[in-house]
Amino acid sequence: MTNYVDPKLVAKALARVTKSTNIHYTSAVEKIKKNWKRYYQNKETKTLQKSLSKDRFNTYLEELYKADVDD
Repeated sequence: MTNYVDPKLVAKALARVTKSTNIHYTSAVEKIKKNWKRYYQNKETKTLQKSLSKDRFNTYLEELYKADVDD
């Protein structure tokens, strides 16, 4: 007689195994954990680069640089 295993549990276990064995995924997670402020700042900068005009984006970068130098 066979035991019934919930397919959702199987899918969840497989997803966990594939994430933990994927080198690119694990290295990305480690980088985010080490320097999460920089990661989210870079992510925001990339999205603003796509959405803002060149002039506004350059002023954003200048303000960001000035704030970074003052600290």
